This record gives sequence, structure tokens and C-alpha cells, in this order.
Amino acid sequence: MNARAEAPDGAPQKLLVIELAGLGDNVHLLPALWLVRRQWPGAELHVMVNANVASLFKLTPWVDRLWSYPTAPKPGVRENLRWANALRREHFDCVINTTGSDRSSLLTWATRARERIGRRPADGGPPGWRWLFTRVVETSHYLEPMYLQKWRCLKQAGFDAGASAGDSPEFHVTIDPALRRSAGIGAEDEGRYIHISPFTTADARELPREQMVTLIAGLRAHHPDFRIVLSCADTARERAKLDELLSRLREPPWKVYGGTLDMTGLAAIIQTCALNLSGDTGTLHLAMMTQTPALAWFRAHRGQKEWIPLAAQYRVLIAEGGAPDALHGIQTDALLAAAAELLQR
Repeated sequence: MNARAEAPDGAPQKLLVIELAGLGDNVHLLPALWLVRRQWPGAELHVMVNANVASLFKLTPWVDRLWSYPTAPKPGVRENLRWANALRREHFDCVINTTGSDRSSLLTWATRARERIGRRPADGGPPGWRWLFTRVVETSHYLEPMYLQKWRCLKQAGFDAGASAGDSPEFHVTIDPALRRSAGIGAEDEGRYIHISPFTTADARELPREQMVTLIAGLRAHHPDFRIVLSCADTARERAKLDELLSRLREPPWKVYGGTLDMTGLAAIIQTCALNLSGDTGTLHLAMMTQTPALAWFRAHRGQKEWIPLAAQYRVLIAEGGAPDALHGIQTDALLAAAAELLQR
């Protein structure tokens, strides 16, 4: 735990932010979390997240303690009671929950913190949800990126730290270049490679295999000065799909990371690529966090605006409809044209 100055009278001395969600939600939490840090710089700041995304918070040294909540398998009633008791013993002054999920809301209530701030979920929450919190913030869903929603939620709750907090969200992360060096990317390589994350957690959000092969060949042909880097998650499904993809490429990529990078290493690789290509998945969020140019392909859905970055260095192509086996309807030429535009920037 980092040493911190004593909190001023009336300010919380110990805070907890709970975000039991996926990588995207936690990346999008960071600007709101930084508001909390700026509001009370002398307080002890804890964050509770799912264990599979916990390594992301190695990039936020201004967080004092991380609580890694198990996800595989998820804790049962008895284990959750142990978690609740552990949280209650910390005597938090304030607990903040920006997702409002059932499990995280019950854990928020179990802390018995004197102030429990929750954002009402899009479905309103189950019966009695409101009474788990001492304050409820209601902000619009679906209309803008999630990081703006969470940031506005905390602003509405009074987290503005005066004029010093600024008028725009800030992803305040620290990425050590040594992470790239350990992955075999030297300083002279930075900005000279294209990173591709071909897979997501569902086939329906991925380009067809043959289209991905054609896309990689097109990137090589049109941009010979840039080398190709491929990565995938550390799951049997994605590693098998990566092996199949590699077997169909005419020449091997410059670098391949088949589930060998944790969140910090992946963020470091993405930070200095010339362009990140992916579907609707975590690497797009890491590109947004590091302000790296990115091209993505989405399947149209109600919540798509929540995950599409808003800046000139991002392009997202959206297919209407779709099929269970893959994301059909986005032309390879359109992807290559968007990639060329972003690389020229």
C-alpha cells in the first residue's frame, strides 16, 4: 500500500470501487476512477475486480490495493459470505459501484460503508436494488462510450476535484517500455508494426477465416514497411484458431503471441503499434486507453455505441445482421482502405 497524506476532515479515508465485469468495463472505468483519486488524493483507494482482468491495474500505481474476485468458478454463497466479511472488516468510508450488477451490488451493501454510491443499471435492477445503496446516480445508457458514461456518473455524484480535474476523461496509466523489450520489441521497432487480434469470445463477432487471411495478405502488399504482429487470448479455443490461421498464411508474422501476454504486456505491445486491428473485443479498449490508432469490425447491436471510441484515429465498420459462424458483410477492400487512411495519419 502506498503511503498517503492524512485525509482532510470530512473526507473519506478509505474508499472502495467495485467493478465485477470484463476487460472493456474495467478499461472504461479508469477515467472515473482517476476522478476519485483526484478528488481525495490522501485517501486509501481500493479496487475490486474480476481476477481475470486484475493485471490491468498494474498500470495504475495510484491505486493502493487490488481485490481480485474469482471468476472460474464463481464463488458460491459460503465463499461470498467470506468475501463480504473481509470487506466489512476494512471499514470503508465510501464504496462506489458503476455497473450495478446483482452480485457486485450485494457486496457493496455488505461492506456497511456509511456511503454507498451506485449507478442504476440499464434494466433498473432487481426488486429492492435501490435499498442496497445510500445514493443512486441515474445516467443514460447506450448513447455514448462507456468511459464517458462512467465518468459522467461520477461527475454527477460530485467527483470533480474542482477545476484541476479537467473537462475531459483521462486514462491515467503507466506502461513500462521494459514490457515491450521482454516481448522482443525494441525501441527501433516502435511504430513500425501492425498488431492484429483476430479473435473474440464468440465466432459471430469474428471475420471469416479466409477473409482474415486475405486481409493480412493485403496489409502486407499495401504496407510492406510495416511488420505483422498477431496475438490471441490464453484459451484453448483461441490458441487452436490461431494455429489454424497461421497454417494458412503464405509467410509467418513477425511476432506471434499465442496467449503469452498478460494485460500489461498486451497494452505495451498495442501502445506503440502503428495500427491495431480487432473485432469488438478487449484489444480495441486497450488501443483506446493508449490512444493508439485502431480499426475494428462490429456486428450491429443495441449497445454498440458504448464500445466505439470517439476520436479521429479510430474507425469501426459495422455489419448488419450476421450469422453464428462469423461476421459477414464487411468488405475486405473497405477494411484495407480504412487501414490505409489511419496509417497515413
